Amino acid sequence: MSLEMLKAIATTVVLVLALVQVLWMAQVRGYVRLLPFEKRRLRQWHRWGGIVVLVMALALAVTCVSGLGYRLYSTRAQAHAAMGALAILVLLLKVAIANRFRRYLRFTLALGTAAGLLILGTFVASALWYFVRVA
Repeated sequence: MSLEMLKAIATTVVLVLALVQVLWMAQVRGYVRLLPFEKRRLRQWHRWGGIVVLVMALALAVTCVSGLGYRLYSTRAQAHAAMGALAILVLLLKVAIANRFRRYLRFTLALGTAAGLLILGTFVASALWYFVRVA
């Protein structure tokens, strides 16, 4: 299995975990009713799941930079790198607010939405492109 294939699979896992994060928080906020768990437990899962997504995204970024190096790439690859870096920065900011700067919690919904969209864009520009190209 190639490094590109492993990265595409890991990026898909990050996207799926990010979608699960959306569902958990949507239930906490009362938009959907999917799981028979109390809000406190779902908030804990959302917090730990977010940390898992962040760590996996960081590991993917390190793998991308160290495994393939930096060269001049296509516009798609540059967009992929920019969206991935922004997703990680937004996730770090969200974690910092949730853990240390709680007076700014009102911004976490917007930050979570931005992070999710950036993760989706990174997936489209990398893993989806890879799966379509290989198939």
